[in-house]
Amino acid sequence: MTARTKASRRDWIEAAYGELARTGERGVTINALASRLGVTKGSFYWHFKDRTELVRALFDRWAHERTDEMLGLALGTTADPRERLRRVQALGREIAPVDRAMRLWARREPAAEEAVRHADRALLGHIAACLRDLGFAPDDARLRAQLMLRAWVGGYLVPAPPGAPDQDERMLDLLLTPLPGHER
Repeated sequence: MTARTKASRRDWIEAAYGELARTGERGVTINALASRLGVTKGSFYWHFKDRTELVRALFDRWAHERTDEMLGLALGTTADPRERLRRVQALGREIAPVDRAMRLWARREPAAEEAVRHADRALLGHIAACLRDLGFAPDDARLRAQLMLRAWVGGYLVPAPPGAPDQDERMLDLLLTPLPGHER
């Protein structure tokens, strides 16, 4: 592979993001990223003081931009709250590898934990707003938003058996069904 002459700071962050999704936090090394980008390590040090600075930029990208992108795509052009929830659910599957890696990293790294907390607060706020739009009381909407996020994240760790039918719509129906005595 012929080395490129330049890689931007953004290129390094995106490469780290991709490597995190592909191999987990241990794959986010300067050597691996330089190889992935086809540049020398000198390019890295032009943009970052050290790996810690890159990791902080990666956490910031994940916590803020990822959340904004995800919510922007979920909102899209529809005002239908159920459709927005379907979109969040589908996008969650798409980002599952990096989301899973970030959540595992957050178990050992306080900065990763803060990034996860920030992203979850924004996502939970959006889900709860959709649920309120569907007629759930604020307390029920917050609790159901927590249940939805936990169910979706749990799906990364306990995937459906191979060949099992897609259960997303049924799961959404269950999570949106009012409990007796708690009708909307």
